[in-house]
Amino acid sequence: MELNVTTDYAIRTVLYLAIKNELATANEIATAMGIPPSYVLKITRKLVVAGIIKRIVGAKGGFLLAKKQTEIINVLEATTKLNRCLEADKYCSRFATENCPVRAFYCELQGLIEKKLKATTIASLLQG
Repeated sequence: MELNVTTDYAIRTVLYLAIKNELATANEIATAMGIPPSYVLKITRKLVVAGIIKRIVGAKGGFLLAKKQTEIINVLEATTKLNRCLEADKYCSRFATENCPVRAFYCELQGLIEKKLKATTIASLLQG
């Protein structure tokens, strides 16, 4: 599993807004976090729709953090599953989904990852 660049940039954008704790423009976020400005606009649209950040429109507009206790990864990633057999349809090319020892290992590892993802918030990242 590898997080896509959009998710990485979204985490960095939200973290920047949390650190600054006041209005920030897309260009300011881009410069501070090393993200292409056009990418910041793409990311912020998704974050606004998800209710993670707020957009203030106008000449003195920008973005604000809406809430610190939120899961960003699940908003932006299509899946966070380690393997296809862990998806809802339990697809298995060997037709052994329920009795496969490899799947059992993946399930255990997936559980640990999901527990960590749920426990990690922007607030917790700010605390170090």
